[in-house]
Amino acid sequence: MSDLSLPARRLYVSMIVSLDGYIEGPNRELDWFPDDNPQFERYADEMIDSVGVALYGRRSYETMLSYWPAAERNPTSSSDLAFARRMNALPKVVLSRTLERADWSNTTIVRDHVKEKILELKAQPGKPLVAWAGAGLVATLAEHDLIDEYRVIICPTVLGGGTPLFSRAHQPRLRLVRTTQLGSSVAVLCYEPVRE
Repeated sequence: MSDLSLPARRLYVSMIVSLDGYIEGPNRELDWFPDDNPQFERYADEMIDSVGVALYGRRSYETMLSYWPAAERNPTSSSDLAFARRMNALPKVVLSRTLERADWSNTTIVRDHVKEKILELKAQPGKPLVAWAGAGLVATLAEHDLIDEYRVIICPTVLGGGTPLFSRAHQPRLRLVRTTQLGSSVAVLCYEPVRE
């Protein structure tokens, strides 16, 4: 079978969003999502096992780098250790013109030709690609029409301001393909872009 007959790997965005549409608070806070939801923990475990490459922008990459390697060295629980090991082993791609070197294991920096390089990744066999963080990263991927699905994890917190998932420049047409309820307060809304 030739490579041309293989379906492309999907690329999806998975983002935790406040009820009023923000992915971080006015001072870039990320501590507003409750960490005591066992259904969300199962969802996160299943999600990390289902993906083959994680995509980041520079700032979100640096945030993750500041946490996950240390979480494996000094875990708070056996489940945290298992998750940290999977995060650290996962291949990662950072889209950045300014990041000088990649200090997190299994990381590649993409500085230019973003569309071509992501399309190359999508053409390789394997599990889907996921963008977990960064509104700028999402806007870049959307600009190049690379996103196959948005998984918006809605937390019933109202932040009143901060960094929105979508900006005026990034307003995709979407159709709802499925929903998942995680416990009594969190819902995952999955959308696909409407392509003409």
